[in-house]
Amino acid sequence: MAKENTPQQPAAATPKMAQQKSTSKKSTPRGNRTQVGGTAVPGAKSTTPKPPPAASNPSQQQAESYNRDMRRRMQHMGTGPYSENQRSSPQEQRKKRIERRKQRLEDERERLRRSSPTGKVTLGRRNLYFVIGVAVLIVVLIVVFVILRSTHIIA
Repeated sequence: MAKENTPQQPAAATPKMAQQKSTSKKSTPRGNRTQVGGTAVPGAKSTTPKPPPAASNPSQQQAESYNRDMRRRMQHMGTGPYSENQRSSPQEQRKKRIERRKQRLEDERERLRRSSPTGKVTLGRRNLYFVIGVAVLIVVLIVVFVILRSTHIIA
């Protein structure tokens, strides 16, 4: 009898391991239990049982369900009598689109203004010395050529 129990235990343990591996990779603090109820407060309207439908006629229930579906579709598409207060004229839509575009462009300009350097450009000490040295070298070369030309050494 002890021999019969030992083979069954590993067989029972393997489906649990397979089940754990097949679920998500994240480890949950509660194991494989699914969370029921969410964050609703006990006694809230969403936690009370749903009352049975008022109409017991199946064809009437089907018609009401169809009406709800069609109303949702029409509201989503922006057509029908259900969306008159939400739908705006094409001119208003165009104005809104232009305003959004202007706002986007203004935001982009503002971002570029903030990211660009301000009017004051500073050079480091080494760069400053290099620029001054190059300017002095150019001035010296110009002076040397003027002197050589005035003494007719260079034609």
